Amino acid sequence: MEGPENRTCQKNAKWSGKTTICQDNSGYCSDPGIPIGAIKTGTSYGIEKKVKYTCSQGLIMFGSKERECLESKHWSGSEPACRQWYTYDTPEEVADSFSSSMLQSIDTTNSQDREDRKVQILKYGLMNIFIVLDTSKSVEEKDFITAKESSKIFIQKVANYDIKPRYCIISFASNAINVVALRDENNKNDDDVMDKLTQFEYSSHEDKQGTNTGAALKSIYEQLIEQELWYKNRGDKESFMKTQNVILLMTDGNYNMGGDPRVIMTKIQDLLDIGKRKEDMREEFLDVYVFGLGSDINQPEINDLASKKANEVHVFHLEDVDKMKECFDQMIDESDVMDTCGLAKYYAVKKDEENIPEMYPWIANISITRSGQVQSCKGTILSPRFILTAAHCFELNEPVHTIGVQIYGPPRKDNKPELKAYKVENFYRHPDYIPESKKDKGIKRSFDHDVALLELKSKIEFTRTARPICIPCTVGTSQALKNPQATTCSTHENLLLSGEEVKAMFIADMEEAEVFIKNGIKRLGCLDAAKKAPDLKDVKNIEDAVTDQFLCTGGIEPQVELPTCKGDSGGPLIVQYKKRFIQVGIISWGTINHCEDGKRINQTEKYNRDFYQSIFKVWSWIKTILNMKNEGVEFLSN
Repeated sequence: MEGPENRTCQKNAKWSGKTTICQDNSGYCSDPGIPIGAIKTGTSYGIEKKVKYTCSQGLIMFGSKERECLESKHWSGSEPACRQWYTYDTPEEVADSFSSSMLQSIDTTNSQDREDRKVQILKYGLMNIFIVLDTSKSVEEKDFITAKESSKIFIQKVANYDIKPRYCIISFASNAINVVALRDENNKNDDDVMDKLTQFEYSSHEDKQGTNTGAALKSIYEQLIEQELWYKNRGDKESFMKTQNVILLMTDGNYNMGGDPRVIMTKIQDLLDIGKRKEDMREEFLDVYVFGLGSDINQPEINDLASKKANEVHVFHLEDVDKMKECFDQMIDESDVMDTCGLAKYYAVKKDEENIPEMYPWIANISITRSGQVQSCKGTILSPRFILTAAHCFELNEPVHTIGVQIYGPPRKDNKPELKAYKVENFYRHPDYIPESKKDKGIKRSFDHDVALLELKSKIEFTRTARPICIPCTVGTSQALKNPQATTCSTHENLLLSGEEVKAMFIADMEEAEVFIKNGIKRLGCLDAAKKAPDLKDVKNIEDAVTDQFLCTGGIEPQVELPTCKGDSGGPLIVQYKKRFIQVGIISWGTINHCEDGKRINQTEKYNRDFYQSIFKVWSWIKTILNMKNEGVEFLSN
């Protein structure tokens, strides 16, 4: 037996659990099972053999009516489900089925074995996303606004990932209107796309009497033909057929004009060469998701329009548009892109003990034990084996066995976060970090090149609570900045650090502390404050201590800024770009000690300043070490 022994009828008229199957393993393919309420014809499971399904009287089928045993030992199509007319999918069910659908699959090498593959978005691949909105008479204006908001939520979540799809948004009633066309110049800019969607009015359709789903699909078909010609006219015969296409159709009723939309969908499939050749079905290049809303849905129609793929669900029936928005809020989990830098649940969760690790998943806690005394520092995850931190946390000949690293692992069964300990294999300090090098200038301890790397003995398993941070001068950061053309460090620096005051943050006691990086004239205040530091009072030229190696924050202008503490050393100074987090500095030193008995003093003085090792000044050394160890972090060439 595969599957549950008992299943429960749920309040949305669906059975809990998956289909229970008694396997005898006698066929080339395994027994595909008989869902509750279905009747199966065919008992031979050899290669190219087919089984057919019908539903008992009064039930409606979602999924495939016919499935074929493929050479891969999988069944074609999707498992059918026989449902009552009043059966709805809950937002939680839809989010669970669809949450991984729009993820980019960064590692696609085993995509055929990935049960939750859903839509396969290559990291730097080509993708068209079509969002189709029903604006017919039966859709009230408030529901139309909710549908637009749902679409914007979807676009925002896709924007978190290292892809730049072309968007096409179509509204349909008696006719179809392109809100954003596939040919539009800025259809890869998510902000521009959302602006156009915001500006599109409910009243744009003068005739709302009809529900012409076919017109919307015909518009998609014609725009795809136009895109194919555009590529061919430029001598590019490959890109069109390598483009992945995703269609999201949201509708609340039956089509009543313009012909059967299923005919147009077949034309789209033929144009993209989907399902025509058994040796290469090309199913990964088209995903059609249909969201049926309300009680007037023609369930067989929306089922026929949706894609049918093994272990996937592409058709959903939700009670109303509000339930759709609820599921869009929950969908698109980052679980398949854990190694994408600078992602966090920062923007989507409330602060409490359980979810704080998901808000700051790049933070590493570092301990150094000397003569029974433990010193604490912070660091950030760069890759599965490397932690970025400050050199001054360690003595010049620090034995690696005295260093420990703790990173949050997956939560326990009670959902409480739990730290996982890692041992250190190697310790790398920047060769130009020489604390005593400026004693002749009155500087007791120089912090120039205050950067170190810890190589762990075992790899970090990336999860929602343990992920890499973005750092400048990497390809990953170019993607996070939505600027793949940014090929130099100076471009990153201009994007991240332009202006006299740059909003940033560091993590204090696992909470965000907002600060402002002082540049230009504002940096002069940092020099004045440094002159008042007890350890620098005998320095003739303060710029010998405060070199261009350092970024500076602190003080009470333009607002009171929380100071760093000794235990924060090695932690990140972060600039947030939309919903991505990019580390630009490493906490190094400050003008005033703000700790007493290990506790932070929150009061900030006028001349408090904190200094951070700029990653822009040490990135080439980081690159050398990580490349030497083949850590897979791709750096810019310049």
